[in-house]
Order: sequence, then structure tokens, then C-alpha cells
Amino acid sequence: MSRTRQTTILTLALLLLVLGPAPRAAAEDGAGTSPSQESGARLDAVRTNEFFYQSYGKPDPFRTLVDGDYEPSSGGELVDVNSAKLVGVMWGDDDQFALVEDGDGFGYILRVGDRVLNGRVVSIHQNRLTARLTLYGISNTVVLKLEKSEAK
Repeated sequence: MSRTRQTTILTLALLLLVLGPAPRAAAEDGAGTSPSQESGARLDAVRTNEFFYQSYGKPDPFRTLVDGDYEPSSGGELVDVNSAKLVGVMWGDDDQFALVEDGDGFGYILRVGDRVLNGRVVSIHQNRLTARLTLYGISNTVVLKLEKSEAK
């Protein structure tokens, strides 16, 4: 058998497998369903399959981990440096950052360029943090100094 004939036979066999048997004529089929109706019926049959999971006393891995309603946060809450105090400064060769505590006792880690309420951190030194705040077009500079705590 020649190579082209083998290729032709193989192509026809693949087409028959892919396309399946020829559709019956509407006269032969009493229902008169179209291919889209048949595929819709097949989809409905697939959708009606229900699955059942038996945990046999083990925790159900499909149960939701969080119960209740979702409460969105207000987006990254920013520290108000006017009511904050500088707790510490971490200083290294590659990085420096300040540990700041707001008036409510929440802690923040700030680096140069980080946003604060109405402004940004402009510099961090070994004993102070400087932030530039702009409100209604007026810029102010706020400096938080590290308070030395006495050893007890």
C-alpha cells in the first residue's frame, strides 16, 4: 500500500471517530430533535448528577472555614502621626524602619516613602522619624523623636 493511501485511510478513520455516526434523518426519528436539543439534554443529564461525600468521622474538607458575613475593611488603614509615638528604630546597612504606635495602641512598621494619614514618611534616622503632611494645600513636617526609657 502506498504512503498516500495509508494517510488517506487514516484520515478518514479519524474523521469517522471524531464525527461519529451520521445523524438520522428527521423522518426516521419520531421526536424530531435537533443536535442542539440533544446536546442540551446531555448537559441537563450531567448537571443532575449529585455527589455525596461521607467523612467517616473526619473533618469535612469542603466545609467553609469562615462562618458569618463578609465585612470589608476600609483598605489600608493609615497611621495618624500626630497622635502616634515612636517606639523604636531598626537600623541596618540595607534597610531601616521605624516602629510606631498610634493613640489606640496599634503598632505599625514604617519605612521611607510609606504613606501615613495625609502624607508620607520622608526620613528615618537612628532616633527620629520625619513625615511630611499636606492638608488643604498646606504642608507641615512632623518629627517623632525616640523617647529613652529608664531602666527599672
